[in-house]
Amino acid sequence: MSQNSDSQQSKGQTKGNSSGNNQSSQSQQQQARPSSQFSAQDLNRIVLEYLNKKGYHKTEAMLRAESGRTLTPQDKDSLKTNKNAKIPEPSKKPPGSDKNAKPVSNPPGMTGTKRDAEGGIVSKQMETLNAPENYIRAYSLLKNWVDSSLELYKNELNYIMYPIFIYMFLNLVKRDVIQARRFFDKYSTDFKLYHSTEINRLFSVNSMDHIKENEIASAFNDNRYRITVSRSVFSLLLYFLSENESVGGSLIISIINQYLEPNIVNTVHSKAKLGDGIKNLKNNDSIKGIDSNVNSVPVKLGPFPRDEEFVKEVETELKIRDDQEKQQLEQSKGDQPTGHEQNNDLSVANKDIQHSTTLLNEYKALNHELTSDSKETSSKPNDKDKNDDSITKDLDSKSPLGVNNVLKADYKLEIPSRETIPLPPKTSLDIKLEIQKVKESRDAIRLDNLQVAMPTVCMYTFHNTNRGMTSLEFSDDSRLVAAGFQDSFIKIWSLDGTSLISNRIPSTKRKEMELNDPATSMLIGHSGAVYSTSFSPDNRFLLSGSEDKTVRLWSLDTHTALVSYKGHNHPVWDVKFSPLGHYFATASHDQTARLWSSDHIYPLRIFAGHLSDVDSVTFHPNGCYVFTGSSDKTCRMWDINSGDSVRLFLGHTAPVLSTAVTPDGRWLCSGSEDGIINVWDIGTGKRLKQMRGHGKNAINSLTFNKEGNVLISGGADHTVRVWDLKKATNEPSLEPEEPFVGYIGDVTASVNQDIKEYGRRRTIIPTNDLVASFYTKRTPVFKVKFTRNNIALAGGAFRDV
Repeated sequence: MSQNSDSQQSKGQTKGNSSGNNQSSQSQQQQARPSSQFSAQDLNRIVLEYLNKKGYHKTEAMLRAESGRTLTPQDKDSLKTNKNAKIPEPSKKPPGSDKNAKPVSNPPGMTGTKRDAEGGIVSKQMETLNAPENYIRAYSLLKNWVDSSLELYKNELNYIMYPIFIYMFLNLVKRDVIQARRFFDKYSTDFKLYHSTEINRLFSVNSMDHIKENEIASAFNDNRYRITVSRSVFSLLLYFLSENESVGGSLIISIINQYLEPNIVNTVHSKAKLGDGIKNLKNNDSIKGIDSNVNSVPVKLGPFPRDEEFVKEVETELKIRDDQEKQQLEQSKGDQPTGHEQNNDLSVANKDIQHSTTLLNEYKALNHELTSDSKETSSKPNDKDKNDDSITKDLDSKSPLGVNNVLKADYKLEIPSRETIPLPPKTSLDIKLEIQKVKESRDAIRLDNLQVAMPTVCMYTFHNTNRGMTSLEFSDDSRLVAAGFQDSFIKIWSLDGTSLISNRIPSTKRKEMELNDPATSMLIGHSGAVYSTSFSPDNRFLLSGSEDKTVRLWSLDTHTALVSYKGHNHPVWDVKFSPLGHYFATASHDQTARLWSSDHIYPLRIFAGHLSDVDSVTFHPNGCYVFTGSSDKTCRMWDINSGDSVRLFLGHTAPVLSTAVTPDGRWLCSGSEDGIINVWDIGTGKRLKQMRGHGKNAINSLTFNKEGNVLISGGADHTVRVWDLKKATNEPSLEPEEPFVGYIGDVTASVNQDIKEYGRRRTIIPTNDLVASFYTKRTPVFKVKFTRNNIALAGGAFRDV
């Protein structure tokens, strides 16, 4: 029995030991378990990574928002946990009265939480919202939605995408340069077609310092972007962004709210978009004042005063010519034979002798000195012509486009002083040229009424140029044409076929011309491509600007180079002689335009102010101002006397390639690389209207007729187009009784021809001031020019397929 009891006790002891060991092992395991499990933050991170990997972005965002919230610590003395706890009495001290009070620190479990400038905690939701990777995700979401939208809305939505892309890129640069570069490289190609200039300039922006130094980036960063959008499209966009607020929509909404200035309209018209672009966010009133001050500088747009002695000599010579014409007319009447048929033949022959206006009155009209008495005497028709001219008289009396109205407008313009621009003395050759101008002006075709006559265009096509022709220019007397080539030479042709050989040409040059073609001449001297040429007003000299950074003056008497003008630091894109002669202006890649005198080898003025290449330069008709068009999408007006910029013309959306001033000196027209022609009022600096018709192709040249109511443009779309300049302005022209349909003047026919030639995507519906379109086969139009006879000349190089 004792043995059994002992055995049972030993068994009990072993059992007790084993149970005690089990309890100790369980307690050890329970103590080890918390150390082996993940913390709450690690679990949240793992789950968030899993959701992001699987694409559950909405759930991920909700989990981030929930995990960012912190629970209030449980109070041991609260009524819920302690039954014996009492409700604390309210403190009698006002809050914040304790001097030893410490600022509230981050709650437990929120170590390292960011605070804003006022000390408030930045929520994790906002922190994750502005994460760099969310920018790419949000923009990709918006882009995919726009691409899948209806065609009815897609154009407007793509129009909004551009400023959103720019501002998202600039914000990314401030946060993560690598993500910003990845974002820019991936999506910038979508905007290169319409905004290639800005995209190329923003390519090098990689830091905050770059944003400050880059003028385009700083302009976007410091200003709002005004954009015109229809109410339906904008509501549709906001609805989509609010529906996807948690996956990037809120980020884009914040971009729109902070940087864009939507102009909500019922229907979007082209006129409503004229004011779109960067608008000032800070100091708007002061900057508006600066712009108004720049364009409020008084300018003198009247004609340059003539030399009185020169005018008297010309008038004396014209009186002699008028007397000779009268004598010829009287002799023809005295020698008139009998017979009805002979009378008809003689009346036809006498039309060349008999003119309604004398040369002297025509000269006074050109100089704006025609008195009312002389107008009445010169405009008196013969008895036979009374019936024929009655209709045109009524039209002229009603039309605001008559020459008399233009003269009245000119009298209101302030005339500059003759002492502002020193000129060399006049010679006998100048008198002959002036008389020739008066004759051509009197014999010119009248185009002041487009209902009666349409302009005639004479097109010159140059073959076998091997794509080497870079520029083209016609002389003022329409006798010569000069072309610049990539092979650094200039070629001159005689348009009337007469020989260019003279005794002044050196013997070696003369032999070369006789062997090749007497009607052509080649000028060799530049060491780079020749980008522009310009004839002097007396047609004795030729200017050329080249890639070799020089400008050369050539003699058309000897066909040799006289002077090489050096001063530009980069290629010279354009050169232009002053209408007064002696002076000329140049435009260059070095972002400056310069004024030169033909008898000085250094520039007299340097016009600096453009932010990019100066592509075009033009003189005002009075010769006192220079207009420049630039790749920075602006035009400027410079005072020759002071060298200051007195007008700034803003509104183009592409580089300005061509400029022209109306003969009366009041309006400026500028053509850009995207096929837009803007009409500006020089006195106020404001845009009067915008004309479209060349599609999205560059406009290479602009020219006005003698009356100044017709504009002709030549473009890279192989067309010459005629525009009614005064239509839709404060000085409208006569509306035609029937639409002009010849030469594809009808808008519908013109659009159909554009679609046939260039495809539907490159075709843009023209404005209603397009009068006629002249199409070439495959010849981009380099130059258009109205002659003194009001006949338009156009030229270009034929492009082989």
